[in-house]
Amino acid sequence: MTRTSGRILQGVAALLVLLAPAAQAGLGEGVAAVARDHAALRGRTLTVTPMQAYDRHESTTAAGIRIHEYVSRAGTVFAVTFDGPSIPDLKVLLGTQYGAYVVATSSRRVNHKVLSIHTPDLVMQVVKLPRGFSGEAHVPGLVPAGVNRSELR
Repeated sequence: MTRTSGRILQGVAALLVLLAPAAQAGLGEGVAAVARDHAALRGRTLTVTPMQAYDRHESTTAAGIRIHEYVSRAGTVFAVTFDGPSIPDLKVLLGTQYGAYVVATSSRRVNHKVLSIHTPDLVMQVVKLPRGFSGEAHVPGLVPAGVNRSELR
């Protein structure tokens, strides 16, 4: 890909982000976003598990996707994870970070089995499994002190 075509793709991706309707909720939003996400993704169940530094909100959709949203004691969604037969609506889950996701995926070649993004504002990985997908995303600056990324599953 030439430098010019790469810049054109980045410009198109940025334009799509600006023209797209506002995201409903997601990373960086308040705890109220969890209920909006649950409704937008057609969740069937929603349970909350209190942890030491955060609460884990688990939702299961009608399509069989299990989604965890991690909410800090300050009331902010700092991470999301999912696994299931398909990828949930990332615009809903990533919220304001969706633009960073679009730009990052348009500016690099994506492996057909693993998508990995590491920027100062978004760390994300999506893996294609034999029978579905597994993914995680977090905003490094919002993760509570002492929380290990391996806990977020």
